[in-house]
Amino acid sequence: MTLVPFTHAHVPAAALLVAAGVGRLRRTVPRVPRPWSEPEHVARVLHGLVDHGAGLAALDDEQLVGFQAAITVDGRGGRWTYTSDVGHAAPPDPLGRVRARLYGGLAGGWLRAACPEHVVSVLADDEPALATYAALGFGHHVVDLVGEIGPVERRPLPPGVELRRADPADAAAVSGLEAGLRRHLEASPIFLGSAPVVPAEVARRELADDARATFLAERAGRAVAFLRIGPCADDVATIVRDPGTASVTAAFTEPGLRGLDIGSHLLAAAVGWAEGAGYARWAVDHESANGEASRFWSRHALPVTISMSRRLSPALVP
Repeated sequence: MTLVPFTHAHVPAAALLVAAGVGRLRRTVPRVPRPWSEPEHVARVLHGLVDHGAGLAALDDEQLVGFQAAITVDGRGGRWTYTSDVGHAAPPDPLGRVRARLYGGLAGGWLRAACPEHVVSVLADDEPALATYAALGFGHHVVDLVGEIGPVERRPLPPGVELRRADPADAAAVSGLEAGLRRHLEASPIFLGSAPVVPAEVARRELADDARATFLAERAGRAVAFLRIGPCADDVATIVRDPGTASVTAAFTEPGLRGLDIGSHLLAAAVGWAEGAGYARWAVDHESANGEASRFWSRHALPVTISMSRRLSPALVP
């Protein structure tokens, strides 16, 4: 097996490998958008990776047996590399030799380019790939899930709790709940970096936008939970990106009211809105360290990708 730079010439064979993996995943999660199981659709993204990223192809007797390509991102306090869920593939490889060789061939260059953090998104059913990256020092970071448009299982609402769609007059209440969400994500064990506070005027405009919807739960006239849904987000797993995907971009219930299924009622309202808007599915992501989110979302949706992260000591950067 030899490693060579990943080029446009490798894209057709690489797209076949990626599409085969997504096709396998769709057998258990059929709501994954079909185009990502079609090599021609995948190839368009891979050509972009060749133009704007860097990668390696693994060849055996001049035939492609695997590839990995990543982009470099500046943010989150430094530079890091991101290999998307369609940015790598290998045939069934229980020992992980192909992926380990590819990562080994890339990681040194990433470190020399001052990128000590490496992130890779893996199809959730690809156990050999997940095991390989774990053995290489990667840990789970973010989970992307897809849910169906249809009934949402839930228990009755607690007495005194009412749901409604928020409007611009609710901007302050929604902002207060978003502040609670930020505190939750910043706390142990999640430790997610602080998100910028949305100015009140921006919040009012978002609540007036018919292309998205925010639902509130109130008790005694006070907002205690919210959930926002809208068009497909641009920072989610590649294989859920599709005009037919509605993204849940924020959800939060006050700590004292968790476990009462208020979130499930908010989700039911959001899924009903998505159905009326013509969406074919809904998607959400959460940090793997967020145990409450993991327990909630796994009740209502199926995982499609797991993003894994490895952070090396900055002292290793030349």
